[in-house]
Amino acid sequence: MLKKDKSPQGFIDEDIKELLDLINSVSEYETTSSCSGRITLMNRQDKKESEWLFKSHNPVSLNELWDALQNTSDRVWFMQEPVIIHVKCFSLEKAEKLLNIAREVGMKHSGFVTLGNEPILEIRGSERVEAILDKELVTKEYIGILIEEANKKLLKAKEKIKLLEKAVSCL
Repeated sequence: MLKKDKSPQGFIDEDIKELLDLINSVSEYETTSSCSGRITLMNRQDKKESEWLFKSHNPVSLNELWDALQNTSDRVWFMQEPVIIHVKCFSLEKAEKLLNIAREVGMKHSGFVTLGNEPILEIRGSERVEAILDKELVTKEYIGILIEEANKKLLKAKEKIKLLEKAVSCL
């Protein structure tokens, strides 16, 4: 059974579980929420009223996304989002060490969310694709181009998870 975390879905993605277990095995760290990267369609009025219309943590096919798009409102957000992990650190020194490791493996958008006695570190990849889609205006060919790029970036994010696993196993 996957550990419950504070992310909106309430559980850990299977392909990031090993990394989180490694981080949590070090007494100075505790992961609080995570996402291994995903491809989504969202109905986005504002941040509080966003609704996932389609979500996959794996590469997607053109037909899969095209079909999902046909069942949406006129205008939606297409997003490929990077890996993100929030880690509570029990000292600033240990937080900086993990931050440096994350940046060394290519998670260059990583940084501190909060400082203090128990800093929160956000480990974040840089792979991202985002576009507004109007189903009356976009073509299947254009969706194919978006998916091709999003799948490449999602797979790159998964590779960085493995690199981070290897680096964290040496702590």
